[in-house]
Amino acid sequence: MMDLTHHQNQCTIHQTHNTPPSGTICIGVDEVGRGSLFGHVSIGAVIMPDELTGYFDEIDLSDGLFALLNDSKKLTAKRREKLYDAILSDCHSAVLVDVPVSVIDAINIRQATLLGMGLAISTLLAHHQPSMTDTKIFVDGDASPTLLAPFAQFDVRTLIKGDAIHSSVACASILAKVHRDRQMEHYARQYPDYGLHSHKGYGTAKHKEAILTYGVLPEHRRSFEPIRSLVQQNPSAGVQP
Repeated sequence: MMDLTHHQNQCTIHQTHNTPPSGTICIGVDEVGRGSLFGHVSIGAVIMPDELTGYFDEIDLSDGLFALLNDSKKLTAKRREKLYDAILSDCHSAVLVDVPVSVIDAINIRQATLLGMGLAISTLLAHHQPSMTDTKIFVDGDASPTLLAPFAQFDVRTLIKGDAIHSSVACASILAKVHRDRQMEHYARQYPDYGLHSHKGYGTAKHKEAILTYGVLPEHRRSFEPIRSLVQQNPSAGVQP
């Protein structure tokens, strides 16, 4: 079995902790940036208050800002920003994990995403130390991450399109999306020729054209096409420092 400790140590963890939860805790988890050609993949994991936690068809979120949670992928950037602030303010705890390009290229994007999810969940569990029976964990997608010891036996439930099904997963999705988008804005200022402010590193025609014109950047994923082929054809394709 692969020892992932080295890769875990390369990840960046951001934590927010407010009032501790009581009784059963529910952790929602989602990722953003898995399909991007550029930069890290970001994982959000969050514990929301009981009244804001549950399947959308079982809880009432009709009042206030959290009524916008459903269909979080369709929200405008401005509404996501508002919800981001509200989630961080109202949550019991939240963790954001950035898995860097070096890890993505070393173990592939699927394993890097699962590593980040496991690290985010384990960080929340380590902080709160809940019992297995008092913990529910919902992860977006169809693959369950491995948790760090001593939490390896905790049950993790997968939900395909979980951000449209469960409020905690939707909250995690918004946290990861806003967090990563803000970092892409930073990179856009650093590399103004690549249009990162608009496509956020995804493989749009404009982005691919910029790669061909200006070269491969250090933050581009060498395990993704067309970058892999470009680097194989020309190892010095990265022209930026």
